[in-house]
Amino acid sequence: MTTRRKTAVLCVAALLAFSLVFGGIVSAAEKPYTPQPGNPVRKAVLDGLREWVLENHQVRVVFVVRYLKVADGWAWTETIPQSHDGTQRYEGLMALLNRTDEGWKVLHVPSGEEDAPPVDGTYFEMLLEEVPGLPRGIFPADERKAN
Repeated sequence: MTTRRKTAVLCVAALLAFSLVFGGIVSAAEKPYTPQPGNPVRKAVLDGLREWVLENHQVRVVFVVRYLKVADGWAWTETIPQSHDGTQRYEGLMALLNRTDEGWKVLHVPSGEEDAPPVDGTYFEMLLEEVPGLPRGIFPADERKAN
C-alpha cells in the first residue's frame, strides 16, 4: 500500500470516528437535569405545556414550577398554572412531554380525579413500561410523593 493510500485510509477512518462520536450516531444518554429560569429548554418545555392548556382548557397561563426534569428529549413537570397577573390560580398540573420537530408536546397528563391512582413510583413504573426510551431519571424520587 502506498503512503498516499495509507494517508487516505487514515483520513477516512478518522472522519468516520469523528462522525460517530460527534455526529450523534453514537451518543451517551443525557443526564437528567433541571433547566433553570431563563434557560431556553425550560421555556420551550413550558411553552409546550402552555399550548396544551390553551387547547384543552382555553386559558392562557404562566406556571409556578414545582418540579421539572429533562433528559433525552423527555420532560416531567409539576406545575401550578396561574393567570399572568397571578390573581387566578388553577389546579396543579403534572405532565410528561416529548420533544418533537415541532417543539415540546404533552404526551401524558395524569388524571386529577379523586379516585385516580396516585402519581407515585408505581405510576412512574407503568409509564416506563408503556413508553420506550423514557429515561427513569426525569421522575421524582418515590419518597417525595409520599408526603
